Amino acid sequence: IELSFTCPAAETSSAIAVMSKPAADQERQLKEAFARFDSNGDGKIQADEFKRLMTSLGEFNSKEIKRLFKEADSDGSGGVDWREFLEWICSGTALKGMGAQAAASFERLLYNETMDEASFVEQAAIGAKVTDYVSKKEVQKKQRSRRKSTAKGTLDELGVPVDFKGHMIQIPMTNEGAVDLMRHYLNNGHKRGIHAKHATYLIEQFIEKYSERHPKPVVHTDCPADPTGRLIVVGDTHGQLADVLHIFYHLGPPTATNRYLFNGDMVDRGPMGVEILLMLFSYFVADPESIIIHRGNHENEDMNALDIDSGGGFADEVMKKYGLSVYRCFISAFKCLSLCSVINKEIFVVHGGLTRVKSLLLDFLDNIPHTECTTPPPMSSDVKDQIFSDLVWSDPTEAEGKFKSDRGVGIKFGPDVTTKFCSQNRLRFIVRSHQVPEDGRGFGKQHNDRCVTVFSASNYCGDGGNYGAVLVLSSATFPRYEVFEHYAASLPEMAQAVQNSGVEMDWAQYSTDQQKGTAEDARKLRHDKSLVRMIISIIDKKPQLWASLIDQGLGRQLDVEVWAKFMSSHIEGGHPWIEAADSWGVVGSDGKLEMSKFLGRWVVNIEYKGYSSFVNSAIKHVYEAIMKMDMDLAKTFQLFDKDGDGTVDLKEAKQVLNQFDLGLSSKQVDRLVGQLFNVTVVNDASSEMRMNVQEFLGHFALVYSATNQADLPKWVQECLKGIGRLIFAGGDSGNGNSQVGHDVAAMTNLFKKIDTSGDGTLQLEEFVEGIEQLPGIKTLGVDGAVLTHERLMDMAKAMDITGDGSINYMEFLQAFQRQTDGNSDLQNSLVEDVNTVLFRHRASIRKGCQYLDDVDSGKVLKEEFILVLQGVNSALSSSEQSLTEMLIEHLASALAVEEEDGLLVGYEAFLQSFVVVDTADGSVVKSFALNAEE
Repeated sequence: IELSFTCPAAETSSAIAVMSKPAADQERQLKEAFARFDSNGDGKIQADEFKRLMTSLGEFNSKEIKRLFKEADSDGSGGVDWREFLEWICSGTALKGMGAQAAASFERLLYNETMDEASFVEQAAIGAKVTDYVSKKEVQKKQRSRRKSTAKGTLDELGVPVDFKGHMIQIPMTNEGAVDLMRHYLNNGHKRGIHAKHATYLIEQFIEKYSERHPKPVVHTDCPADPTGRLIVVGDTHGQLADVLHIFYHLGPPTATNRYLFNGDMVDRGPMGVEILLMLFSYFVADPESIIIHRGNHENEDMNALDIDSGGGFADEVMKKYGLSVYRCFISAFKCLSLCSVINKEIFVVHGGLTRVKSLLLDFLDNIPHTECTTPPPMSSDVKDQIFSDLVWSDPTEAEGKFKSDRGVGIKFGPDVTTKFCSQNRLRFIVRSHQVPEDGRGFGKQHNDRCVTVFSASNYCGDGGNYGAVLVLSSATFPRYEVFEHYAASLPEMAQAVQNSGVEMDWAQYSTDQQKGTAEDARKLRHDKSLVRMIISIIDKKPQLWASLIDQGLGRQLDVEVWAKFMSSHIEGGHPWIEAADSWGVVGSDGKLEMSKFLGRWVVNIEYKGYSSFVNSAIKHVYEAIMKMDMDLAKTFQLFDKDGDGTVDLKEAKQVLNQFDLGLSSKQVDRLVGQLFNVTVVNDASSEMRMNVQEFLGHFALVYSATNQADLPKWVQECLKGIGRLIFAGGDSGNGNSQVGHDVAAMTNLFKKIDTSGDGTLQLEEFVEGIEQLPGIKTLGVDGAVLTHERLMDMAKAMDITGDGSINYMEFLQAFQRQTDGNSDLQNSLVEDVNTVLFRHRASIRKGCQYLDDVDSGKVLKEEFILVLQGVNSALSSSEQSLTEMLIEHLASALAVEEEDGLLVGYEAFLQSFVVVDTADGSVVKSFALNAEE
């Protein structure tokens, strides 16, 4: 069958549909949705189950939920079985009366999006190609030295000043020292952290002791034999220190009889993964029997390299707090973490799930070389690599069998896979983490209760609105388990509560109080984050959007519905484009969007010393490539105006500019042409983008004049400005659709007038004699002196960029251009495509530079930086290769600074200088500086 369902009452929302999917996929997805409602697994959705899940979406009130349940419960039995659920969905009844936002939330419920981790696969592959590229190239360089410590005064045995203002750890670490560090983090969070040398000591001690205690990927452990002994399984915490502290203060800190098993994903997405790991490492170093730590898919250097909004953030966090040396230590620690555990020979615990192998025995897992990398390359074809990836990436599904994962790595495994694995290995059930249960709880059961998910990060990412949970096994009642759910407060609130209540605190009631009233705040925050993510996606895809807009000839304006389809076809993720358009205010009263204006709305600025000189040098190179043609007036016009109608359109402009050696890629020329047409008024009688050819050339020359004149002597600059004022005051401006159009027409008329030879170019003497005839020229003074014939000749020589003793039309235009408000936008457009490529692949650039940065300085030699950029370009498809050799050379030269070790590029500071700006009001949408507010 082909299942499809539409949204009659919410036409502005993308309709929920699976029309294009194979029938088996459709049925599997609907069964997964049914299972999310049917949390107790009795085959029917009860009213309380329905209410709990629909409430977690944050879009439905109690009255709406009751109505929807009544509609689904067609036989009035008080429960919705599979047949009723299928009919409810497929008839479209489920969406009747829902608003656009509610429908969108319901869609996200049915089809769980994992776009962050799917896009990670692409970035990880590019990063691997970059490091492979640079590793095969030889760069001649002298040995660089590490920066020496400048610490003074009395030092401890690790070289830390005894008067260090942060927390001083115990050496050697004891249980009391670990508890002391826990209390410090409760009261201070990431402020006044431990010294980098102490952090390095703890990490290195952990690596040594953990590798000795758990040398293999599979840990075989038991519930502590003590009568009160227990083993506590903690799911994902993702840098949310408050959740870990809530658990420790509620259930007690790690000891040999109160053992913890952290099931991976301690880092990324949240701001305090460093503190979580250092605290866990401290407890383990003090007592190796107190804690077991698994690797998740986020204990992975490729994931860590992404920024926090893209699903990573840990690399940035460590760099901000400690630097590259400590980050490398953490990566080494990740490589020794376990992959899975077996408790009392009966319960299997793993971060993600089961694997694609038909018959998988635990003994085989112990043969995985788990210490060679944090996680294998996502697309590896090696069987052990694939099993490794499956263990940390896979998810359960209600349909039997194994399926490709939406995450791009791992698989989806059905109940038959779980049953077979447990049977072959004599296990009762498996415990895994890796995903937030859809009903907003911190745990969930699937596969006839043989697959238990535990997730410990409450109010996930600050906007999830979900509970967190831990699973507690007791030696007295094993294999039965208890689940403790929680909703953590902020650290200051928790510290105050602990101080006021101590050990007698009612943690369950405390969690309930914290959760109340957060649903609306969480929904609003989700909405705001979604808009930012969409803006970042627009910037990432802008070159492709420009190219597609021009190639398809879609015109200057698009109806909002056509625009939404256009955006959805280029940017994955099922984003609510029409809702976003309303929020951004980009739709006109006629229901259309100005595409040039829209695509220019958000830009990436690079606020780094030296980058502006790169912009200037790149612009000069592009313009001078045309100047070298040294054409006369008629040929210049003919070049751009093939049909002689006096206008040029987008495609004509692109075709002509591609003939020159501009040092730009084809898509960069698209971007340049698009912006040139954006800053002028086009023919209102048609949506086709055309402009007067003189005006087009004027805009092009305008950009160059700003950069070129900055290099001229000041008296020449003043002289050109003064003569320009005389030209534009003459009133002989002809026709033009803008200030630039009027100015170009005036200059063109003057050019023709003083070209007494009629050859389309101005000899220097011819030019000077013509300028001397301008009204007002004799009273024009510069530096207190009148302009003599000799001085005008010197000015003419400065205008002669090609140095051939004459001034061509383009040289003439750029000399007297009057700066306009659109000039900065047009100038930035010439390098925006470069900005976008650098921005999109910043993680791969950093990875390549760190590979070459053997002294952990955040800097590499200029030639090494060039090599990394070449590696990024080579890793991209031919249509995406935007870093031309000209641009790479100009960029590296502009960023390089002479230091003791040679010309160095501060890549770390450079990659932190990206800022996403809304040009509508100049506001900062997102800053990537490590010292930016979190």
